[in-house]
Amino acid sequence: MTETTPTTTKKTLAVVSIILGAVSVLLCWILPILWVVVAIVGVVLGFLSRSREPQARTLALVGIILSFIGVALNIGSMILGAILVAQYMQR
Repeated sequence: MTETTPTTTKKTLAVVSIILGAVSVLLCWILPILWVVVAIVGVVLGFLSRSREPQARTLALVGIILSFIGVALNIGSMILGAILVAQYMQR
């Protein structure tokens, strides 16, 4: 009798990176200082996944891209908010 071990593909970091990137993109207009940190964590987890989980390279790439988009949108949201506050204060 031979025992075969089931092959499991570990994709945890890649999936978490995608989730964090998507959340930071969707909620970038509400409290962007928090979501930019979440997006940066998503980028870091995406890169960690690319090195530690070779079977999840595509998922990790999607997480990295979403997280970078989240960083950009959150920074844009902060700049837009600062401009709006500055215009409001001048009136």
